Amino acid sequence: MDGCRPFVIMMKDIEVMKVDFDALKYEVINEKYLPYPLRGKLREMRSVDSIRTSYDLTQSVIAARKNEEAIVSWLAGRVLLLSRANAKWIYNLFGFEQISTDEQRVKIAVTCRAVSVLDPYWLRFEEDGNLPWKEVDVRQNPLNEIVAQVALHGKNLTLQGSMITPELTTNGTYAKAWRRHSDGRLWLYKLGEKGNTESRIEVMCSKLLDKMNVEHVLYEAGEDEGKYVCMCPCMTTETEAILTGMEFTSFCNVNGLDPDTEMLRIDRESIYRMWIVDFLISNRDRHGQNWGFFYDTETMEILKCHPLFDHNNAFDIEYMRDMDAPYQFGKMTIRQAAVKAMKEVDFHFTQPIGREDFITERQYLSFKKRAACLGLKVL
Repeated sequence: MDGCRPFVIMMKDIEVMKVDFDALKYEVINEKYLPYPLRGKLREMRSVDSIRTSYDLTQSVIAARKNEEAIVSWLAGRVLLLSRANAKWIYNLFGFEQISTDEQRVKIAVTCRAVSVLDPYWLRFEEDGNLPWKEVDVRQNPLNEIVAQVALHGKNLTLQGSMITPELTTNGTYAKAWRRHSDGRLWLYKLGEKGNTESRIEVMCSKLLDKMNVEHVLYEAGEDEGKYVCMCPCMTTETEAILTGMEFTSFCNVNGLDPDTEMLRIDRESIYRMWIVDFLISNRDRHGQNWGFFYDTETMEILKCHPLFDHNNAFDIEYMRDMDAPYQFGKMTIRQAAVKAMKEVDFHFTQPIGREDFITERQYLSFKKRAACLGLKVL
């Protein structure tokens, strides 16, 4: 990473790791607070005094390069991909090249200090002095309305105000932006495609999950500049951050743990209920960034699954036709996973579910048929 100025990886106001790519210096200050995606990937660096032979020098360089790869991967993974709707407009707004290389995404991460709504990690630079977390935390500071407009609606505007924004570190495919409501809470607004069908399905699924004993994110219907949006409150807090399923799986693999065993050990009930929900709503889109865990930002303990969210691709027509489609968990079909889960956990409807809960007749009939497979009754 040539030309990237030195920085300190921070967890709130705690210095975690000093990084200087150009000088090949990587110093862990507080191992307890290392981001999970870096745990097990960093190599111990030799002191200059301990390097006595060419072999020692070679091993030191190898360790430094491994550390660089790990940190670059972590930073790049925090930045939106060009495949996200309106991402090219966002890149243009900041003057970034429209290339989706890790190097380019690290440059973006450095520009916005890698701040994210998912966790309290950020980057502090030498010229910042003792800049406190409260001055960069997007939960406490004003959001950039210009960036939000570009992110949600793809407008061609000129950047004004702070470059610290969660829009650069919010991934996904659809156009979205963060808004702050009058009560001070952050809400994520999301547009769909095809006449906003996906956004309407998101709200429908949220209301369906309201009638099940399943913890999930509330989605409401809203409007932004005359367009239908689905919107949900931010899940994270100052003390509860998110470890995505992708990060969790990588962490387990790197550290010799079996992800399937570990996720059930941590929160078997939520995992099993997720399997059942995905089968019922024909969800083809349960990927590693829309399931995961909360962890405590003080103790770094993985606590439990975060609430279910991101169901705007549920009730896919082809997926509704195939009750035995492959599922990403346990090398099972989605039906096998749901049947197994029903034997392992209490899952039930807390209120009656009927035709009025669905947008289309096809969705209703598919849900009813799948519920019957699990011994669940739909009106």
